Amino acid sequence: MSYAALNDIKRVVAVVEPGSEVQPAIERMKLLARFVDFDVKLVACDYSQYLVEGYYFSEAELPALRNEYLGERKEMLEALAGPLRDGGLTVETEAIWSHPSYKAIVEVVEDYKPDLVIHHVHRHAALSRILLTNDDWQMARHCPAPLLMVKNKPWKHDPVILAAVDPMHARHKPGGLDHKILAEGKLLEEKLSGALYVVHAYGQFPLSGIYPADASEQHENALNTLADEFEIPEDRRLLVDEAPEYAMQKLENELQADLVIVGAVSRSVVTDVFIGSTTEKVLDFLDCDALLLRPEN
Repeated sequence: MSYAALNDIKRVVAVVEPGSEVQPAIERMKLLARFVDFDVKLVACDYSQYLVEGYYFSEAELPALRNEYLGERKEMLEALAGPLRDGGLTVETEAIWSHPSYKAIVEVVEDYKPDLVIHHVHRHAALSRILLTNDDWQMARHCPAPLLMVKNKPWKHDPVILAAVDPMHARHKPGGLDHKILAEGKLLEEKLSGALYVVHAYGQFPLSGIYPADASEQHENALNTLADEFEIPEDRRLLVDEAPEYAMQKLENELQADLVIVGAVSRSVVTDVFIGSTTEKVLDFLDCDALLLRPEN
């Protein structure tokens, strides 16, 4: 499945949290709608243990009770859709009975084929992430579309955007992941009157056989070559010899970043269980939003 750049998106899925008075995913969607026209699908996935077969009600009662439950969620979605439609957006809604919810959302993405999914996330304990039980991390792994993971920190009027790249990796070649990250960062910088910084945190392994000075020069040259292609000012090129999760958290605080754009590259389940992925560590260390982009293939 191939997806459009953010200036050419046609469809967006916004995941709504049932029962929440605040809907950060919708707020970010409205912000993006200022500079590009797209259709919207509001999705709510919900589940109640009380309506599980054989728990509190008879099997004969369950279908009607679940339909009533989802009907209330559908009414909630329609209430949220009303003002969006009044503002000129084409909006459809869908309430789904699902547990875990990420599976239903991925199915919606595969069927609706949006160019962007917006999903509100919360900070979670490391144990939950390692055991692969958390919907947010499963979304990061399995969602095939670009995924905007929204936290609770609102964007400033002129947002600061950090583009996390790895130019020493083979994927930095034209058409690769680093180029996609910087292209989207430049677009958002322009459309939102923001400030884009390109960040390369490499954390040189002490037993790599490369002297620190040589390693720093190699990484700096690679970063500058990439940044030159996108005309990133020199004072917005940040090279940090530190683990990415710590470097990004430090820069987020120093620059008061609103959004980090990162690459999501699939890894084996065994690797995720024992050491976790760099992307997930970065996401859990940050308080700002994160846009996850995948390689084309």
